[in-house]
Amino acid sequence: MLKYHFFDYKYNIEGFSTDLFSTTHVVFIVLAILSVIAIGIFAHKFDKKKITWFLRGLAIFVTLLEASKIIWESYYDITTGRGFNAGGILPFYSCSLLIYCLWFGAWGKGKPREIALTWLGTIGLCCGLIGTIYTNGLNWYPFWTYGAWDSILFHYNLLMVGVLLLSSGYVKLRWKDILLAVVPMVLLSVIASPLNYYYGADYMQIYSGDGVPLMNDLASYLDGKHLRPLFTIIMLASYLILSGLVVGIYKLIGFIKGKVAEKKVTATADAAPAPLEEAVAATTDEVTDKTDPNDKE
Repeated sequence: MLKYHFFDYKYNIEGFSTDLFSTTHVVFIVLAILSVIAIGIFAHKFDKKKITWFLRGLAIFVTLLEASKIIWESYYDITTGRGFNAGGILPFYSCSLLIYCLWFGAWGKGKPREIALTWLGTIGLCCGLIGTIYTNGLNWYPFWTYGAWDSILFHYNLLMVGVLLLSSGYVKLRWKDILLAVVPMVLLSVIASPLNYYYGADYMQIYSGDGVPLMNDLASYLDGKHLRPLFTIIMLASYLILSGLVVGIYKLIGFIKGKVAEKKVTATADAAPAPLEEAVAATTDEVTDKTDPNDKE
């Protein structure tokens, strides 16, 4: 049995392999999915002002969560002679956009706010779902450690916020949002790409596709052909596919709901008699009951 405490660092945990898809992790995935389904069902009851304040509080929380991770990891790296890990510890991953988009979405105005909320309801939601199911941090830390829970909480919040925004109607997706959602990705890549090529890092997974099925092999192949920048473009385009997938599903659900509502209205109208016909029928019955056919004027 492994011996470690909650704040143990990855390099200190001897014999650890992975807790990804362990029994504990699978139980967490099930509970996480059930909780976001519940949020999706009851979200329409949430007041929009309260959602705004929730987003503001969450923006502060995830910022502090990220800062604590950077400080914790950097303290270990520096004190053990590894130095500051500029090629891996900075918040320039795709999922890191949760921090920036929450701040713009909760406090911003105009187009920046619209773009931030659109990202949270599309690509952010996808990143959260993928990260909740495939929590890469569990390849580095056992489930019951700080390092693991930093990753778990971050990705769950990504998923939960996306579901909350769409289910509550706080964000209503349009077809043009497929492109709008990619704007934060492109902007972040302007920072991430130079760092990737300078440090050999993999911010946003657009340099070597580390941990992304098939993409890591594609990156190696293209690098061998001196076409690594093409891989960056392909990865950014893949986020466009994720955005289109969410918007497409959102529109499909809306279409189905509209058809169901239309059928209910039609069924109700067919079942109920027209007001005029009902009144005439009632009057005729009343006169018939009170009139003797033998009576004459």
